[in-house]
Amino acid sequence: MDKRVALFIRTLKEKKLKLALAESVTCGLAAQLLAGAPGTSEVLAGSIVCYSPEVKTTLMGIPESMIERYSCESMEVTEALAKKLPKLLGADVYAAVTGLASPGGSETNAKPVGSVFLVVYYQQTLFRQKKVFRGTPLAIRKKACFGLYRMILDKLP
Repeated sequence: MDKRVALFIRTLKEKKLKLALAESVTCGLAAQLLAGAPGTSEVLAGSIVCYSPEVKTTLMGIPESMIERYSCESMEVTEALAKKLPKLLGADVYAAVTGLASPGGSETNAKPVGSVFLVVYYQQTLFRQKKVFRGTPLAIRKKACFGLYRMILDKLP
């Protein structure tokens, strides 16, 4: 097991916090990396894989107009996903991640492949980060997961 995963789970467990995830670019990898580690069942409430625009609108309740205006891979949509999670999963910490792991999406010069949007919603406060990772699509997804875990740990008291 990765030491970063062990630290992440241990910290959430010590603080008695449950985590809920909305995963787009990571396709469930953020939850999968936690699976099987001691204590995961005590800290992971669940993860919703909301990869397609249809799932973002129908299940997550993101307005189509927001997706059309900003794209599925944007800070605005990621914030909305994080804020919708409390209606779907009971937890203390809510986190969402969107982005571009491979060509063919909404990439631009300002939003190249590797762009990842991370949002943590904790105690009615939104924390945001945009990162640009390099590597294969899988490497970008893994970096997004570990970036999200680190961000969560950094925002907890």
